[in-house]
Amino acid sequence: MSFDFGAIWDGIGFVLQRTWWFWAYLLVWPLFRSTWRAWREEVYIHHEEINEFKCTLFEIIIPREINVSPRGMEQVLSAIHQLKNAPGDLEEWWIDGEVTRWHSLEIASMGGEVHLYIRVAKPECNKLVQAAFFAFYPDIELVEVEDYVNRMPKNVAEMHAQGYDLWGAELYLRKEGAYPTRTYLDFESPDEDKQYDPVSALIELMAKAHKEEIVALQILIAPVGPEWAHVYEGLVKELSKKEGEKAHSSLTSSLDFPGGPMPSLAAEGHKDELGNRFFKSFMRSPGETDVLKAVEQNLSKSAFETLIRFVYFSPEPLFDDTFPRRGLTGAFNQYSAVDLNQFVRNDKMATRVKLWDFPFILPKLRKEYRKSRMLYNYRGRKMPPETVMGKLMTSFFMNWNFWSKTYFMTTQCVATIFHPPTKMVLTGPHIKRMDSKKAGPPAGLAIFGEEEEIERYQ
Repeated sequence: MSFDFGAIWDGIGFVLQRTWWFWAYLLVWPLFRSTWRAWREEVYIHHEEINEFKCTLFEIIIPREINVSPRGMEQVLSAIHQLKNAPGDLEEWWIDGEVTRWHSLEIASMGGEVHLYIRVAKPECNKLVQAAFFAFYPDIELVEVEDYVNRMPKNVAEMHAQGYDLWGAELYLRKEGAYPTRTYLDFESPDEDKQYDPVSALIELMAKAHKEEIVALQILIAPVGPEWAHVYEGLVKELSKKEGEKAHSSLTSSLDFPGGPMPSLAAEGHKDELGNRFFKSFMRSPGETDVLKAVEQNLSKSAFETLIRFVYFSPEPLFDDTFPRRGLTGAFNQYSAVDLNQFVRNDKMATRVKLWDFPFILPKLRKEYRKSRMLYNYRGRKMPPETVMGKLMTSFFMNWNFWSKTYFMTTQCVATIFHPPTKMVLTGPHIKRMDSKKAGPPAGLAIFGEEEEIERYQ
């Protein structure tokens, strides 16, 4: 059989000539849609008249002793989660470009003095966040302060002109967000002498910074709806199926004996029926059962889309990136559980580049680009763009903006990492504290003055 390839190509050309608009649509429409959405998101975030992202930075001033466990911070985060916003219709999605507002939990060491901050994404939410804190931490104070990032250079050129250098990185989870990290419950003990507050390791490390150095950590959190758990329904079924198959196989095989089949249901060919009947009650592997239980409990909680980022500034003569690169990453190893989840440094975002790192050329130039992006992202508390075109449009030569990763973390997991240190943490030498407890005015106290003065007093 012979083929007339000329006729075949003529046929293909005829079809393409008549349907080019369809193929152009399939190619151009996704790009246009992604570009439009990226543009509207930027307008929504930066528009001066409807600036929903005009933020307030509060410093958390802690008392001399806190008796509240990190469970209190979990409740605070649950209240913050209720401030979630999301585009609800086509206008909000495509015209307004609305995106979920994110907040920031931060720990910063300026010359060895450690400060705790929370950055609220919308001024109207300030009172709600303050009320949530005071409800569970009545002795703390939230003080609106000037943004400490103003102490940092605005760009890499200014940083080098001041004689400073920078190291920074981001963390991500090794497994899916359905798997939790170790939480504060794993550090609790009935014996008070054996209890441990995991935040102490981070505070102790950051307090080692020299007088001229800055070590800072930020945890960006954007509330997500309950649908986040539905993403992992298949994972839960898979874990359950693996355990079920193992239990069923073990049970049915145990019904066979060297002397012959068990003279009961097995003798009547009902081993499968018997295995299914006792499937849920059969003894499973303790490790597999614990993993499934931990995943199900984790998925039952509210969650945030999360990004953890830290930076280290130091005068060039004192600069040693081993301190943050190994120390800060090591401080997060305590939250790792081999059979569940653990934090991993995102080396593609870290400001350490070697010649053998892809694409194997210009390592010094790529390092400077990474420093520039890290400084820009940290100062602006930037979340990575949601769209592909948004990531492409914010990319630079030799520095593509595709490597920053967000992930799901529940209120319990976030509260474990960030919370006012409990009384088990020796904070005296490291953290600024209140010298005395605050107390409210007695009930029924007469207040005189104009309406504006009364509101200011309240």
